[in-house]
Amino acid sequence: MKKVFVWICISALLLTMLAGCAAPTSSPSSDSTAVTQSDGAEPSQAATSGEYAERITLSHNITDADKQIDNALYDYFSAKFNVDMEYIPMQFGERHEKARIWAASGDLPDVLWMDLNENIYSEWCGWVDSGLFAPIPDDLSRWPAIEEQFDSMIADELFTRNGSVYAMAAMRDMASADFTVCMGLVYRADWAEKLGMRKENDIYTWDEFMDLVRACIEQDPGGNGPGKTFGMSAPQWYFPDMFGIYQLNTYEWGFEEPFFIEIDGQYVWYPTTQEYIDGLKIAKELYDEGLIWQDNVVDTNSTMYIDLYYAGQMVAVGTHATIANLTSGRDKMVESFPDIDREDSYTIAKVSSPVDDNFFWQKQSPCYWGANSISATTTQAQRERFLDMWNWLLTEEGMLFRQYGIEGSDYNIAADGSIELLWEINDKGQYVDPYASARGFYSRPVLNDAEYAFTNVSIPEADRQDGYNAWMWDWENAHIGKVDYNMLYTSTPNKDTLGLFVAEVKAKAIELLLSSTPETIEADWRAWTDSMMPKVQLVLDDLNGLDYIPTSYEDLLEHMGG
Repeated sequence: MKKVFVWICISALLLTMLAGCAAPTSSPSSDSTAVTQSDGAEPSQAATSGEYAERITLSHNITDADKQIDNALYDYFSAKFNVDMEYIPMQFGERHEKARIWAASGDLPDVLWMDLNENIYSEWCGWVDSGLFAPIPDDLSRWPAIEEQFDSMIADELFTRNGSVYAMAAMRDMASADFTVCMGLVYRADWAEKLGMRKENDIYTWDEFMDLVRACIEQDPGGNGPGKTFGMSAPQWYFPDMFGIYQLNTYEWGFEEPFFIEIDGQYVWYPTTQEYIDGLKIAKELYDEGLIWQDNVVDTNSTMYIDLYYAGQMVAVGTHATIANLTSGRDKMVESFPDIDREDSYTIAKVSSPVDDNFFWQKQSPCYWGANSISATTTQAQRERFLDMWNWLLTEEGMLFRQYGIEGSDYNIAADGSIELLWEINDKGQYVDPYASARGFYSRPVLNDAEYAFTNVSIPEADRQDGYNAWMWDWENAHIGKVDYNMLYTSTPNKDTLGLFVAEVKAKAIELLLSSTPETIEADWRAWTDSMMPKVQLVLDDLNGLDYIPTSYEDLLEHMGG
């Protein structure tokens, strides 16, 4: 049986690790931490020695393509594997359309990275069936680190078609298991402090937090001037769900998007439930009152909302509440306001449900936010070289390379296993990452980064500790909605053709925030969902006709991983 790691099971390990490792402080000279062994696997002999007789060229689509080549990471990696990487430029927002164009033209990169989510998974299945991709070898003995990843996660089950695996999961930054908790409200705790409204451990009831947002708008603790302090915002993938819909979700399955959920052994369309509608009504009330930033409905590129926060004009944002986001967010706040309290300018809040002060909602996110598939037009030598590279990147040495760079010039490992980072220090006492935009390719196969993030000496200690504390608090206190991989990645005729109606639901919810009234929004929503049901029912019939419908998360994991 596959080993399926569950976050709650590794929390003790992480606690022990945090306690036992030397943590970085504001003094760079003391920043060291013990190296942990991620998998114990060794790369193939060729990958270890770097002795390849044939020079290989591999193309790969990637963001920040122009920043991947001219740096020491690339020089080291290219020499080690005797490879020339051809990085094909791609904006994140065009990832789906680019994949469709390349697939339609037959002009795929040698290795295609794609956001293999519910919006394009069915199309990917069709591309596999039409022969566009090469399968991952069944025998992975030459690549033990990849084999270890497959053995410890359900990625290979999810990306299997016709008995073969056709993709290698590209996972979230915090993935040590098949899912992660990574969503929350970040807020101006310094403003709350200034107004005398900050709560202990940043725990708020819904009403308390809305009162805080209201007070900040009215009293302008940031000194922006009348009408220039805004309430709450979120990127489009969390909007408007972040402001009431999520917090009313009491079901076993809780998604970042409005999916199909299991109730009493049958799938139903979540937007038709009273909980969803009540959450939408709450979002409407907040929007009409002005507590939600009014332009959030048109911020389709999802940048303005966070730009306003960094400009000191937003009280709170819904975002990925990870260590990486804490660090980048806090750094940007300090860039804008050098004298600001760094930690209190970007703080994770724990906010209860609007209907239950003791109910705190959090979501699991699928770790498989993307995947890499190898084009069928590649040669066997290209495929093997790619797998050699991937295997090495998943080893301890490769993990350190991805995180810090090159041993001897970027970091040293002391006799006790601790890391001494050799990067430059800025005038704020922070490490300056020489490869900040040059890690795209090497970061695609992220594995076990939770352990590394919590002990990464380049990350300020406060960020690591705050991120860890928030993560643990969620696990101990929040209702965590689970990811139904069975529903999400199962191929059925109508689901493959029609999808999960995610975009349609989002668009309609935003439309009704603008056009409905508090008195009519429920009726307007029900009229729309009724009009959608002839198509939705086709997908429901497919899903409810499956041999397996999960009724508990433990059974689901065993089903997927067995």
